[in-house]
Amino acid sequence: MKTPPKDSVIINICIIPPFDIGETCVNLSQSLKSDSTMFVLDGKSKFAHMTVYMARFANSEIPKVLFNTREVLENLNNFLCEHTGYFMTEGRYFEISYQKSKSLVNLQESLIKNLKSYRINPSNPFKEGYFTPYTEEQQKNAKETGYDLAFNLYRPHITLTRYKIGQVPKNLPKLKPIELSFKPYSICVYKADDNGAIYEKLDEFIINEPAK
Repeated sequence: MKTPPKDSVIINICIIPPFDIGETCVNLSQSLKSDSTMFVLDGKSKFAHMTVYMARFANSEIPKVLFNTREVLENLNNFLCEHTGYFMTEGRYFEISYQKSKSLVNLQESLIKNLKSYRINPSNPFKEGYFTPYTEEQQKNAKETGYDLAFNLYRPHITLTRYKIGQVPKNLPKLKPIELSFKPYSICVYKADDNGAIYEKLDEFIINEPAK
């Protein structure tokens, strides 16, 4: 099946970094722009975000997705997203890598638990454009949760760019040493296109600091 299910949409629940970190990510991404890249961040239609959970839902289920996401996030305390380096994926994405912390794992698992039952065609998920390279474990995760990078494959990251087929550099791009750790500003629910790129905000949850 090559055409996505009718009247459905990909929902991306993602962490938004503070403005200064987001701006730095955009600048790093812009520095990578070349004839070999498919896109770079611009801070407008393409901006820094860290996906926690993403899956396809029927349009009619969006209100339930928003309600259940709100229930997961309403008592969430802030936490640190710790920068660990950079990574080039098999799918040709170049990313900023972050520590797979207990806080992030727990958040993803809570979202999966509360949202997976609302997915469209859960037993036979549509093969999305971002399911690359789509290994057996990715397929298992997609059937179970809707998101191929769930559980053991979860890799907290902020995407900077994606390279065209056959044009991935042999060595990782050299970037100046910079601290990109942060505490999230908010967690947002977005509609995403067929490649997983977010384009329309549906809701936003500002994260509060733990009570002292």
